[in-house]
Order: sequence, then structure tokens, then C-alpha cells
Amino acid sequence: MQMIETERLVLRNWCPQDAAAHERLHGDPEVAYWLARSPTAPPAPEAIRAMQAFNSTHGYGLRALCLRASGELVGAAGLQPVGASLPVSGIEAAWRLRSDCWGRGYVDEAMRALLADAFARYPFEEVIAFTARSNLRSQAVMRRLGFVADPTRDFDHPRLPDSHPLRPHVFYRLTRGAWAGTGAGGSARG
Repeated sequence: MQMIETERLVLRNWCPQDAAAHERLHGDPEVAYWLARSPTAPPAPEAIRAMQAFNSTHGYGLRALCLRASGELVGAAGLQPVGASLPVSGIEAAWRLRSDCWGRGYVDEAMRALLADAFARYPFEEVIAFTARSNLRSQAVMRRLGFVADPTRDFDHPRLPDSHPLRPHVFYRLTRGAWAGTGAGGSARG
């Protein structure tokens, strides 16, 4: 998997030494709330092995998001196939960032570089994104990246109970043509 660097970030494959930072990320109460993380989610070493394997096999996937200046792992960002249990399908743009790093533009910067790389190297005609209807921060990121809401594809998350506040999800999409037309894109250096 090609490492991608931006002005402030390094996006790289995972390594076993990332386990503590992975746990810190997913243990952040604000991050965990928006992920509605299952109590049966795999432990960090198992999750890291799965991401390493997928990334190595496919060349894309969820990457470790690190600060370039310090090397500190503060999040995850990338593209991944949508899970089979969901009522939508395709390649999903996904991210999570420690809450103490929110509001600094890291996700925008990371995803611009990842999307530029993906549309340059892979035949994806569309990348999708979805989040809880109440997650206005993630929706703002989607719009800044050029994703467009498609309310006809909104859905209720099947793994969440009917009464769960995060069950209603909104759906966004970004086509190859729309991406090319925006002039968006990040600098990817491998």
C-alpha cells in the first residue's frame, strides 16, 4: 500500500505497534458515540491485522491517520467496501478522528488526498458516504469534499435498535465526474 503524505498528515498502513493508539481512538467517548461501536467489536490487534491484510491485498482501505510533525496516530481515514449487512452498497469514504483533534481540518485534508489517489488509481465511478442524520459535523465534511446528499438512499441502520438516536442515516455520493469537475484533490506523495 502506498503511503500518502499531505502538508500536515501521513496516511499509512497499520502496524502492530498501533494497537494502543487504536484503542485510545475507539475509547474516546465522543468518537465511540458516533460510531455506536458494538461491545463485541474486535480487539485492536485483531482489527489491525484485518485492516493490514485488506489494505495490502487491495491497495486501499482504512489507513492510520498520523500527524506528520510528530508521527502520532490520531485517527483513521480511507475507503472501504460497505458491509454486506447494510441496505446500501459500494465503496465508502470513512473516517474517525480523536475528539481532541476535531475542528482542525485534518479529515478534509486526509480525505482530499485519499479521494484524489483513489480516483486516479482505481475504476471507482462513485464513492459513497453515510452517517447518522444527527451527525452534522460529518455531513459538513462530506459537503466540503463535494459529496451530494441523495435522500432517496437514506436508510435506518439495521444494526441499531429502532429507538436508537443514531439509527436514521443520511446518504451522500461523489461521482468520478463531479470529483474531476471540482478541481479538488490533495497532493499525494508516495
